[in-house]
Amino acid sequence: MSDINHLREQRLTTENKMDFICSFDMSEEMPHFRLMPEDVRWSAEANVVGVIYESFVVPGDQDYLMSRLLAQKGLHRGFYWAAAQATEKYLKAFLLMNGVSVKNFKLHPIKALYEAAEKVDPTFANFDISPHQGIQVEASVSEHLKKFTIIEFLEDLETHGSADNRYNTFGVDYNTGHLFAMDSLTFHVRGKIGVPAINDSSKKLDLDLQATFEKINPWFQTTLGQSIYKLPTVEFPIHDSVTVTKFEILLKNKNNPANSFALRWLRAKMKLPKEKDK
Repeated sequence: MSDINHLREQRLTTENKMDFICSFDMSEEMPHFRLMPEDVRWSAEANVVGVIYESFVVPGDQDYLMSRLLAQKGLHRGFYWAAAQATEKYLKAFLLMNGVSVKNFKLHPIKALYEAAEKVDPTFANFDISPHQGIQVEASVSEHLKKFTIIEFLEDLETHGSADNRYNTFGVDYNTGHLFAMDSLTFHVRGKIGVPAINDSSKKLDLDLQATFEKINPWFQTTLGQSIYKLPTVEFPIHDSVTVTKFEILLKNKNNPANSFALRWLRAKMKLPKEKDK
């Protein structure tokens, strides 16, 4: 594979018979690598792909499945945290599969990673993250289902899924449209990475849990003749919620002496997000 430099549709089959699409040239880091015997080069490349898959794609799949479960169960802050983690891992996997280093990105840089991926593959700019065509929302409630550009969605992930919000410092603004956007983004990026179907990451799970992940998710199906899902249903309503925390209220009204004293004490006892504490 190394003799074909940066051809995107180059396939590599690992020792466990899993097929991947990758485009990296190990001789860029080690010029002597191209002089190695073919079996050594193949084994080294297969090892690299295996580590990328196990370190980024598999945990990314787990984070994505967790985000979906949390969203369906009404735990929207948890959805954002898991969705942001999954997106970061998928984008890093794509970049690594294309030989791009991910070492120098700042903490959880989802938009920066996406921009880097777009430089490798300009079609990233045209991703349609609207709900899958197999999902039909009743006209009476469709206006409540948010739709996003890819950048708007990534900004929401960075804002509500940031490390600053892991202690619920700030509230979240969630809509079922966020879940459908996450579904679409996940399967678009996974397709670009060129890894085995996500079903491989859930096949060892409890059958009821698998069914929960597949519910109202035509992206997850691997068979032809997919069903049309009509929403909302009792099991799958359309959610639209905004939460505001006590910390946000204190910041917005910090001229109030009681609020100011509370903030001073909190600053002395815990680390508060600097960019928000103004």
